[in-house]
Amino acid sequence: MTLKGSNTRRRVAFPVSVDGADNGTALGVMSQGEMHALGLATFLPRGCATESPFRFIVVNDPVQSMDPAKVDGLARMLAELAEQRQVVVFTHDTRLPDAVRRLDLGKARIIEVTRAERSVVTLRAGSDPVSRHLDDAYALARNDEIAAEARGPVVAELCRSAIEAACHRVIWRTRVGRGVPHADTEKAIEDASRRLTTTVALAAFDDADRGGDVLGWLGRRHGPRAVNAYQACREGVHGAYLADLPGLVADARLLTAALS
Repeated sequence: MTLKGSNTRRRVAFPVSVDGADNGTALGVMSQGEMHALGLATFLPRGCATESPFRFIVVNDPVQSMDPAKVDGLARMLAELAEQRQVVVFTHDTRLPDAVRRLDLGKARIIEVTRAERSVVTLRAGSDPVSRHLDDAYALARNDEIAAEARGPVVAELCRSAIEAACHRVIWRTRVGRGVPHADTEKAIEDASRRLTTTVALAAFDDADRGGDVLGWLGRRHGPRAVNAYQACREGVHGAYLADLPGLVADARLLTAALS
């Protein structure tokens, strides 16, 4: 990288060649995600230089168009920088906070910003998908103004979404830990998503074809409450839970904690 021009009229030049042929400029062969990565690669070292008088870094929408592997890499780098300075990131892309949670990167604080009518802005602590689904399920389960027969399937579906989210977190953590490419992990999750049984099997055994072992594994490892929650969410909801929907949510919360 070089600066061309003089005084206040300068621009950064990125000379590049492809297969030995001069292509004039890197911008001609780079994707949008690669350009974002290049911009961060030039900004972050300068922003973190010892000579910098600032002890903070503010980054806006850094993962736009990035592939999943780059998102994980950026999350790790920002966590490392946050050991020495404050790092503030604004993003519309949920993949970065998801990566921070999945990779268990320090004490990151995630805040959701919502703008309502008349530009009224509200802030609330960001919750992971598991907690969000379970909290919504519990609120609906406690709403006695709606008949249990009508609430039951919705509560069960929310609990099922929470269990799936917990499974996805385990699958990503396991596969990233042993170096499986992100694209392969995404495809494995997509292929397993046809049934709750295959998703739980992929999380428990790293093998979606072992669905027949799930019930026995849950019973031995986590007890009857985990089994009951799994069966209720797989079947929609069974009669035993219609009188105690909050109980279903409590059992699903136990199951998601066990899976995690």
